[in-house]
Amino acid sequence: MSDAAGKRRYDRYLFSMCGLAGLLYGIDVGLIAAALPYIKATCPFSASQLASLVAAVLLGGIPGFVLAAFVSERFGRLAAFRLTAMVFGVAVPLICLSSGSFWPMFGGRLLQGVGCALVGLAAPLYLAECADAKHRGMATGMIQLVLTVGLVVAAVVGLAVTKMFGSAESPDVPLSAKNHAWQAIFWFSAIPTVFLFFGSFRLKESPRWLFKKGLRDAARASLLMNNDDAKADAVLADMARNAADECRGVSADAAAQGVRETLLQRKYVLPFALAFLVMSLTQATGINSVLNYSVVLFQKAGLIADRANWADTAIKFANFLMTVVAISLVDRRGRKFLLKIGTSGAAAGLAVVGGVFMALERGWLAPGLAAGCAVTAGFIMFISAYAVGPGVCVWLANSELMPLRIRANGMMIAGFGNMATSWAIAQMFLPWSQAAGESGVFFTLAAVTVVYFAVVALFLPETKGRTLEEIERYFAGRGGERRL
Repeated sequence: MSDAAGKRRYDRYLFSMCGLAGLLYGIDVGLIAAALPYIKATCPFSASQLASLVAAVLLGGIPGFVLAAFVSERFGRLAAFRLTAMVFGVAVPLICLSSGSFWPMFGGRLLQGVGCALVGLAAPLYLAECADAKHRGMATGMIQLVLTVGLVVAAVVGLAVTKMFGSAESPDVPLSAKNHAWQAIFWFSAIPTVFLFFGSFRLKESPRWLFKKGLRDAARASLLMNNDDAKADAVLADMARNAADECRGVSADAAAQGVRETLLQRKYVLPFALAFLVMSLTQATGINSVLNYSVVLFQKAGLIADRANWADTAIKFANFLMTVVAISLVDRRGRKFLLKIGTSGAAAGLAVVGGVFMALERGWLAPGLAAGCAVTAGFIMFISAYAVGPGVCVWLANSELMPLRIRANGMMIAGFGNMATSWAIAQMFLPWSQAAGESGVFFTLAAVTVVYFAVVALFLPETKGRTLEEIERYFAGRGGERRL
């Protein structure tokens, strides 16, 4: 095999392993929608406890991002990557062997949230620091693509379990069969965990992290895994240039006093604030609640038995297809263009769902096949637009905008905002729906998504085709690179 072929093969392996992490994330997020009706039928949980089980993954993501940032910064990006598989490997048995007890199941769901946060930070961070600038958008978008595959897989598993064990709503299905059904759904997620853990040992550490730690030769060796000598030396020189600029940018007094880089310095405030806003507003669209409660919402609209599962599969398949479209466009049309298209379309889809539920609540429309199909159409519009814009670009915004010296900690705080927002919406979704109706919930989410569009249109710079070092110099205002 030629040297060039070997580098291409390593690139494919690198993308595949990061994609596998995204697949695991998607499966673990998506499985609760299929498992929830069976858990509701077999476990004596209150509505608030069921909501807590759904939101536990998002709650676990809050400390998970802190852990991910600490491990990524202290021990390397790959260490956080491997820890992901280990956490998922503990979470699944804890859930499945809980025997329907709330706290062990809740603990397992919390650990799944920690694992998802590790994926959400470590995978895009690692891939952004290893991939070529011209293909970084597509490469990082692959994580989201495979995440959507994971959601589809989870929906298909839900359909298969329904065929195998029977519907959760059917009185003819024994309680023991329903109990085995939700356990089988969760056990399935253990399969990719094993491949992720052992497969990660063939990867090399991030060259940016190695350079930051003063390991220049190791950084070059890592770059040579998927770059030729000239390109590796050029990237290394770019890193050295940024490091030299950073040193010159610190005053002699500050250097003498050992002042450390913080997020409060002017050159970090804008990229950090933008990344934080994009990450938080992405979850404020209600995406995770839509995915987690989709089957329940379809049933409320009038889709009975396996029709609700088919509708759930349809929206997740639409998510997958539109993610493929987004990945093909993200390095050609840019992040900002896709985000504007995605946020405007997502707001329209949420408004459609709100309108259908308003008609149901006011008696203008009866629950049934027509109402269920209308809600499904609104969800497909929402999820398709979300996939085109925020679904792919949120990974890029968090990894591209942060300067190297604060990248792991900055991504952690932005991810913290992402998970906290998602957890808050998921935790209050059922009580909120009872108080304001589903129409009130979805109209509010649509309004927040319009705010998201305004932030992107007015403040977010375009970063396509730029190296991470070039983006950093833009925000620092160095080297004449004032525009992106």
